[in-house]
Amino acid sequence: MGLESAVEKLDKYYGRLEKGKAEKIKPSHVEKIMLKLEAKAQSLQAELGETAKETKKQRLERKLEMVREQLERARWLKETIREK
Repeated sequence: MGLESAVEKLDKYYGRLEKGKAEKIKPSHVEKIMLKLEAKAQSLQAELGETAKETKKQRLERKLEMVREQLERARWLKETIREK
């Protein structure tokens, strides 16, 4: 599962939550997405450390920030579905 598919999956889960179908979302599914996002963040961080080109660093930093935002969304979703 790539970064784009992980984000798509989160978006689908948010859609289910809005429709009142949160019971169909299992915390383990969200945890799986979180693990993939965390791995991607580590990968981007490592690549950022190895990169010398400034434009590539900026691009990687934007991607890393987006991954961190998605992780926050996933954490919120996980907590929300556990409460229901």
